[in-house]
Amino acid sequence: MNALHPLRLNPPDRGLSFAHMSGNVAFVVRSLPSSVLDGAFRVHLSPDALEKAGLKLGDLCLITGENGSSGYGIAWRAMDKMGNSPKVPPVKMTDIFRNAFGFKEGSHVTIAKSAAKIQRANVVTLTDVTPSDYGNAAELDGYGRWRNKCVCTLSDAEAIAVGMTFDVTAKKGLKKRFYVEHIQAADVQAGGLHLYDDASQVVLGNGGSKAASTIANGDALPALDTTRIGGLIDQIKELNERLDRVLHKESSVEMARLSTNRHILLHGYEGTGKSLLLDKLEQTSACRVYRLERADMTTGKIQSTIQATFKDAIASQPSVVIMDDFERLASPDNEAYSNSIERELKKLRGHNVLVVAATRSLTSIDSKLTRGGCFSKKIELPIPDVADRKQILNVLIGNPAKADDSVTTMVSARTHGFTGVDLELLVEEATDAALSRVRIQPEKRAVIQSQGPVTKDAIALEDGLVCSQDLTTIESPTLGSAPNVAVDGDDRNHDMGITAADFEVALTSGGVGPTALREIFLETPRVRWSDIGGSEDQQQRFDEIIGWPLQEPELCEQLNILPQKGVLLYGPPGCSKTMTAQAVATTYDLNFIAVKGAELISMYVGESERAVREIFRKAKQAAPCIIFFDEIDSIGSARESGGTKGLNVLTTLLNEMDGFETMKDVLVLAATNKPESLDKALMRPGRFDQHVYVGLPTAQARRDIIEISLSKSRVVPTADIESMVATTAGHSGAEIVAICEMAKRSAFRKKAAIIEDEDLREAARVARRGVTDEMLKGYEDFAAAGASS
Repeated sequence: MNALHPLRLNPPDRGLSFAHMSGNVAFVVRSLPSSVLDGAFRVHLSPDALEKAGLKLGDLCLITGENGSSGYGIAWRAMDKMGNSPKVPPVKMTDIFRNAFGFKEGSHVTIAKSAAKIQRANVVTLTDVTPSDYGNAAELDGYGRWRNKCVCTLSDAEAIAVGMTFDVTAKKGLKKRFYVEHIQAADVQAGGLHLYDDASQVVLGNGGSKAASTIANGDALPALDTTRIGGLIDQIKELNERLDRVLHKESSVEMARLSTNRHILLHGYEGTGKSLLLDKLEQTSACRVYRLERADMTTGKIQSTIQATFKDAIASQPSVVIMDDFERLASPDNEAYSNSIERELKKLRGHNVLVVAATRSLTSIDSKLTRGGCFSKKIELPIPDVADRKQILNVLIGNPAKADDSVTTMVSARTHGFTGVDLELLVEEATDAALSRVRIQPEKRAVIQSQGPVTKDAIALEDGLVCSQDLTTIESPTLGSAPNVAVDGDDRNHDMGITAADFEVALTSGGVGPTALREIFLETPRVRWSDIGGSEDQQQRFDEIIGWPLQEPELCEQLNILPQKGVLLYGPPGCSKTMTAQAVATTYDLNFIAVKGAELISMYVGESERAVREIFRKAKQAAPCIIFFDEIDSIGSARESGGTKGLNVLTTLLNEMDGFETMKDVLVLAATNKPESLDKALMRPGRFDQHVYVGLPTAQARRDIIEISLSKSRVVPTADIESMVATTAGHSGAEIVAICEMAKRSAFRKKAAIIEDEDLREAARVARRGVTDEMLKGYEDFAAAGASS
């Protein structure tokens, strides 16, 4: 019997309690022909296999599949010899059993005895999934009669489970097929078996009815179970709408005639969930699923394998063909394979076969396959936003996807640009931090804490264990259902679960970063305003440009203050324009994309423009984000003075910045030493409409720069810093740092461990001033022409 349920892309959440014996035994799944419900959940093993697994007749056992599927069965003795001592012994399962729990014939499973029990079912919710070829029996005797027949069928069953399907027959040979959508039990064992008796009830619904929700727990049952996938609810819903059309023929003959196969192409950055969706689709019990990947094909037989797979899909329709890493099979360079796939896709017209493929980039697929009749439906899996990230984190740590947890709220707000895979790695890092924390023996923790506050520096204990966190933070918020770690003594209540401090360690370790930015020029700033001498004016300007919308969004909305799109940093070389951009990103906790204009120009023809478009696209995905163009004059010079290639890049940049009105939380920063050379189109409102002059340091700024530069060196207490401040007037910040470095080297040459006044004076004497009066006059003229300083 084929299970046909179009809404079950995700099998039910089987958060199984693995209360079973160790020493699981491996088996290969074989089909056991059976069309009756009684005995459907027996797993048939040879006597030797039963003994090897420690099972007796009638024992409840846990079966775990290689694809992550799992479920419970009743151990039973096989009637035949099950082969001649094969290397991997077989286990026979009925189609009802395999479809309910997602076990494929020929796949490998492990079986172990379980301490779980068969629970009595209070309410069983059924969904009508009758195939169209059963005929129209919807009105026959009304649903009341069909409900009574379902009750009789379920009462005769040895066991039932969520996910199973069964047929019931009425007079005149008419029949219906029903799907067990939900089972409510007093002591529910997720993924377990249930018994239907006289006290049980049946509710007939259509993917989750109001009656079912009233009898169960008052919450409407979802049409699609997305509890174990976070952040992709809309994409799964859209995918299931397509599955529904294919797995159930159109009720209207006219609609069926007009209906065409719109095959689906999933696309998105690495780690956004493409392979996850395909894997879940492969586990569905709704229909037969075929996987077609180049890595699994024999060289020289790829085209014949493609043809054979599509032929089998048509023969066993309704069916689905899935293809991951589609660019490896259908790139423009593989024209022969692309042509073969195109021909097979066109043969599917009128058949109940859906093809779902996944690729990282649509541009890597032969264009003829993305037209009508082929993959005309594209579903993008975007970089998750803050709400999606919170859902994903909740799922990863065992909470309901929509749980309101203070720690996941905090982490989701700080992980801009992180994909699902990135978040999974982050949770692993946080788990490692939690393990390091709780491994400290209670008595040693008490001794350490009794000595006063402990820093976040690693503390090596006598037995070699290490704690990498502040021990005073052990009572920080803990994730509601986070992976727990057992500890000794009375500290268990304090240390179980991942805390906010554990995530802080994971976020600051540098081991996990946003995939969304990994493939382009990326810099992770570690610069703060305190690292830039005399930066108070710039800090105040950026507090207005960026801080106001972040800190006072309601007031900005009331005054209709629009966010700035672009800011131009200009001034003499060596005056910390790049450090200013980095400090902005660090201060406001923004992603930071750093691009040198000269590097874009050096690319091949066409690549520069493509790179600019990709940078803006990824910035939007990773928002809130700063794009920093260093040396913007190399690509933004006036068009009458630039070469053809520079002109093309400038045109692309202008077009992308024009689109910024539809982009949220993305700021473009650019730095130049030659603002007068920039194209006037870049200067108009809506592009670089804010100009910030980063000029030569003032006396106070020079004093700050000198103190910062010498802060980690030994200097004679009588050093005349004020004389040094006066001597360096007219020098840029970079030149002053260089003077301090020269003083350090002067002391080193004398084998002295301390810097003296003589070293500082000598360094200042030989230093050359690089910023001329003519250059400063040019900046004044630019400011007078319209820039605001």
